[in-house]
Amino acid sequence: MIKVLIADDHKITTDGILAFLEKEPGIEVAGIVHNGRDAIGILEKQPVDVAVLDIRMPVMDGIETTRAIASQYPRTKVVILSMFKKKAFVKGVLDAGAMGYVLKDNSKEALVYAIHAVSKGARIIPPEILDIYFSGPPEEEEEEISLTERELEILCLMVEGLTAREIGEALNIAKVTAETHIRNAKSKLGISRKAQLVRWAVDKGVCG
Repeated sequence: MIKVLIADDHKITTDGILAFLEKEPGIEVAGIVHNGRDAIGILEKQPVDVAVLDIRMPVMDGIETTRAIASQYPRTKVVILSMFKKKAFVKGVLDAGAMGYVLKDNSKEALVYAIHAVSKGARIIPPEILDIYFSGPPEEEEEEISLTERELEILCLMVEGLTAREIGEALNIAKVTAETHIRNAKSKLGISRKAQLVRWAVDKGVCG
């Protein structure tokens, strides 16, 4: 039985991962946390075979957590599950010791496969992520993102496919409030359509 720890700061994401991993034979979810520090706390109490980590988390991010796990708990293999395609993040987690990298827009089967593979010592990195890792010169300094934390949070839920109503339910805010944040984000970025807003978030890698 492969014991898996999940760390992601979006509860709706961890709930979704738990829902399909619980049905997978040979996999047991040993814990769910929402930041890296709590992930290390789980490992201090029990052995875990695979840690599935988001990159962008509060308190202790995925890069720092990967580095800590590789150093302190080397038998625990790390799989990164993220929307990020920026070289700084890709290089950060791979250099820190991640054994797998799965993009959030891939299938559920891709994550299950990666969990099984890294638990046996294999390294699972998609070609597009390796291309980013080995690409030429460092990226230019990114433009400052002027969105508020709440606008970014809502934008990342949009990337995951949630509607304004579902975002409101997930964040315990009114649908009209979610729509106002979306409208404000579009205005700040000079974007007119929600689909363009989602594409901007994916291209910029603002969602872990």
